[in-house]
Amino acid sequence: MAAAMAVNLAEYEFVPEGWRPGDPRGTGWDHPSVARAMRANWPQWAAVVNSTRPLGIFPMAPHVRHEGGHNLSMTFAYVMARAAHGKTRLSVLDWGGALGHYALMAKALLPEIALDITIKERPEAAATGSTLVPFATFVTDDADCFSRSYDVVLASSSLQYAADWRNIAGRLVKSAMEWMFIARLPIVRRSATFVVVQRPYLSVGYQTEYLSWVFNRDEFLAQIAASGAVLEREFISGENVQYAGGPEISEGTGFLFRASTSSAKR
Repeated sequence: MAAAMAVNLAEYEFVPEGWRPGDPRGTGWDHPSVARAMRANWPQWAAVVNSTRPLGIFPMAPHVRHEGGHNLSMTFAYVMARAAHGKTRLSVLDWGGALGHYALMAKALLPEIALDITIKERPEAAATGSTLVPFATFVTDDADCFSRSYDVVLASSSLQYAADWRNIAGRLVKSAMEWMFIARLPIVRRSATFVVVQRPYLSVGYQTEYLSWVFNRDEFLAQIAASGAVLEREFISGENVQYAGGPEISEGTGFLFRASTSSAKR
């Protein structure tokens, strides 16, 4: 869909029919403009991360200086510091890790720790990221990334774009030896989990649209608990979104979970 069509459409809109199989918006992230826009923004992101400037930016929008970006960065730093305590090497799975934005940040924030990072992404983003973050391993298939366990499993602004989110959440939990961090998740408290469509033509320059879940907090936490993880800490990322026609405004939220003993020792 062309960018010009976005003029009369809301960027975020409620989808009352839910996530239907075969909906082309379910694969909207595969559009070539996504990786292209990420690549164009990468130098600005890398320049800030590799400097002493405040980390008040977002991975996909490094031109936006905001306290929410700083909250997200410092929350990520806290999680990585907890996970690295007493270790000299840390294995990480970043599911939906774009071009390796968090991998680069982890290396900058934890220079004393040897990082073994696997990033699961779509083919074009993975190919681009592998040239920018050569110290990370990029894979394009869930079977590959879930074939081993990791000290930390991360999914930042990615789980909500999985049609079968319950299955993916369960596999993320099972891959975590100790910690799982789900960041930038759109959460509501009164409404049941619902589906929206996002049209990021103007905000980040993607010439596509894609479906996303907005999670009821209790439903999401119950699913993770049933998968075998225990909530350790909840975070606010400061991104509230109103959806055209939607039942409730969502709040950007992060959750740090500790893997249960049975998951850690399977």
